[in-house]
Amino acid sequence: MIDIQRNIEEIRKSKGIKQSVIADRLGVGQTAYSNYVTRDSDMRFSLLEKIAEALQVPVIDIITYPEVYQKAKSVCADCIEKDKTIQNLNKYIEVLESSLKKKQ
Repeated sequence: MIDIQRNIEEIRKSKGIKQSVIADRLGVGQTAYSNYVTRDSDMRFSLLEKIAEALQVPVIDIITYPEVYQKAKSVCADCIEKDKTIQNLNKYIEVLESSLKKKQ
């Protein structure tokens, strides 16, 4: 199970940010912030969004911590090969069509 509160604190510590700084960014006291991350209850999404903003990270990174969400930046090797094959076939078709036009 995902421990959102633990993840928040781990991210905060890894960034070297004090609880009081996050509390200030949230507009609450340090004790209130401490209660957010230590109490054993479900956190509202609206609060999670505010904390993510205060930590300057996307909400998804808090949920998936220590993994960082990244959009796919590369295409699989099979896909690249298939794309090259399709491009080569399209070129071959163009050559054949050109050759047929010349014969007509």
